Amino acid sequence: MSYQSAGPVGNYYDDHARQLAWIQELCHLLELALLSGEAEPVLNAALDHLVGGMQGDAGVLALIDPEGTGAFRVAASVNAAQEKGGPIHLDRTLFERVVQGGQAVLVGRSAGRAPRARHLTVPNVAEGSALYWPLRVGDAVVGILNVQRAPHRHPYSEGDLEHGRLMVDLVTLVVENSRLHVEQRRRIEALSQLNQEVLTQHAAILEMNIRLEDTQNQLLQSEKLASVGLLAAGVAHEINNPIGFVSSNLRTLDGYLRDAFAVLSAYKAAAARAGMRDDTVERLERQIDVDFVRNDALDLVCESRQGIERIEAIVRDLKDFSQSDDGQGWQWAQLNDCLDATLGFVSHEIKYKAAVSKQYGDIPEIQCLPSQLNQVFVNLLINAAQAIDGRGTIAVRTGLGEGTVWLEVVDTGCGIAPENLSRIFAPFYTTKPVGVGTGLGLSLSYSIVRRHGGRFEVESVAGQGSTFRIVLPIRQAGAPDRGDGTAVPGSDGS
Repeated sequence: MSYQSAGPVGNYYDDHARQLAWIQELCHLLELALLSGEAEPVLNAALDHLVGGMQGDAGVLALIDPEGTGAFRVAASVNAAQEKGGPIHLDRTLFERVVQGGQAVLVGRSAGRAPRARHLTVPNVAEGSALYWPLRVGDAVVGILNVQRAPHRHPYSEGDLEHGRLMVDLVTLVVENSRLHVEQRRRIEALSQLNQEVLTQHAAILEMNIRLEDTQNQLLQSEKLASVGLLAAGVAHEINNPIGFVSSNLRTLDGYLRDAFAVLSAYKAAAARAGMRDDTVERLERQIDVDFVRNDALDLVCESRQGIERIEAIVRDLKDFSQSDDGQGWQWAQLNDCLDATLGFVSHEIKYKAAVSKQYGDIPEIQCLPSQLNQVFVNLLINAAQAIDGRGTIAVRTGLGEGTVWLEVVDTGCGIAPENLSRIFAPFYTTKPVGVGTGLGLSLSYSIVRRHGGRFEVESVAGQGSTFRIVLPIRQAGAPDRGDGTAVPGSDGS
């Protein structure tokens, strides 16, 4: 549908009904763009409808670059030389005049030969007439609408130019609405991305807080263990002094008693040889039971000395276990000895629950932090004992690998369910009853073994028992050899 021209003189639009239908159809097209916020699919149809309705032969709709470069690009075209998306060069063109002046322009029949009109030349329209309207939003020109008519056709008039302003206003409204929709989507996407970044950062902060809390709790546990170690070392030192003189006195007393009983035996033998008898003495010997006292006194002294030796062993294990590594760096230590000291230290936790089988291999000393490894052994042995319901066995094994030593703690306890194996080293995770353990033992042990450059291997069958295997390097990377001094813990980057 198009308007009918009345010729060079008179009213250009004769059929008002057709005019109204044409405007309504154009408005409908532009309304679709307004409702959808997507102007691009509709602009070509709207331009084609506008060119046809204006009885034109070609048309171009150019819009300013949304990227803010100030350049204009073809948004829609009908029978024009310019391709969609191509740039519009304002220099020395009628486009430049429209943009700078901000006013509509009518080009007569001869405009096609003017330098400023050559940019819009289309086949067979070189000397026709053309209409140019600026698309304005406020004081800014955001686009240019152009309709051309071939030279053999009746040229456009000022009335055509003025009448087209209504259509231009509608097109401008659609273009601006589309731009606002695009800008809104861009901002929504930017806001969504920002929200996602905030959520990601928030999750990272939460994870960091959890890790920080775990670290703080581990440090607290380490501080508690260090305090217990210092207290144990002090107690062991204080106990060691009285034990020393008690042990010495018992040895002396044992000698005194033996000498006294020897003299008593000599007197009795001499009296027998001389035929001397005394009823009072014999009655007193029977009453006291001298022979029993002689044997029992020596046995009591022997048992007391064994008890003192046991206490000395406990104190020695306590001192070995509580010895601090602070400031001493990596040390060469024999794991078999460390295990013996630890077993002595925790024997009260184990002896009522399990029989311990020691299967030590011939292994060399390794560079380590002995007191920290002792803590690992304590955790493994106590966990093994607590896993046993009733009475069972705990096997402690050591062996030699390629540049490594390994040790295993094997129990016949309740085992670990397969779904829980991946969680046993997590801080505060425990399957023990409330009040038994802190859930930090294995987590702390894992950190210590990792610090030594080692690794944990765990095998477990629910209802049958578990095997915890630790593999440790013999020598710490970057640490000096024997006799070169001590290395700073962690200097190898572990």
